[in-house]
Amino acid sequence: MRALVLGLALALSLTSGALAQAQAGSTEAMATITRFTDAVNHGDAATAVAAFGPSPVIVDDLAPYRWQGPSAGGAWMAAMGANAQARGMTLINMRLLAPSRVEVDGASAYAVVPGVLTYTFKDGHTEHADGVLTFTLQQAGGAWKIDTLAWTGPRETR
Repeated sequence: MRALVLGLALALSLTSGALAQAQAGSTEAMATITRFTDAVNHGDAATAVAAFGPSPVIVDDLAPYRWQGPSAGGAWMAAMGANAQARGMTLINMRLLAPSRVEVDGASAYAVVPGVLTYTFKDGHTEHADGVLTFTLQQAGGAWKIDTLAWTGPRETR
C-alpha cells in the first residue's frame, strides 16, 4: 500500500511538473504572438518579420492569399501595405482577444486567438472584421518562432 501511495505521489508530481512547464510554454508562445501583433500594428516590419521561423506559411484574406518560405513574412507585410494603400486605409489595427486554445508539446505550440481588425480610411470612416488567428510555433534557440499564421473570418463591415 505504501508503495502504491508513493508511486501515485510521484506520478502526480511528474504530471504537475509537466503541466507547469506546458503553462509556461503557453505564456511564452502567447507573448511571441502579442509582440508580433503589436509590431504589425505599429508598422514595425523588421520586428514582425523577426517573429517568424525560417520558412513560415502565411494564409490571409488578401491576394495572393498564401505566402511560404524564407521571404514570406516580408512579402506578406508588403502585400498588406499595398492593399491598405489601394483601398485608402490610413490605419489597420488588430486587437487580440483571449486565446480560445493554446497547446504546447515540447518545442511545438498551437494557438487559436480570436481578434478584431479595425480599418480606418482616409475619409475617416472605419470598418471592422471579427475573425480568428491560428498559429503554429516552434522553439528555436530558446525563443518561440511563428511557423504558421492563418487569418479566417467574414468580410469587414462598417
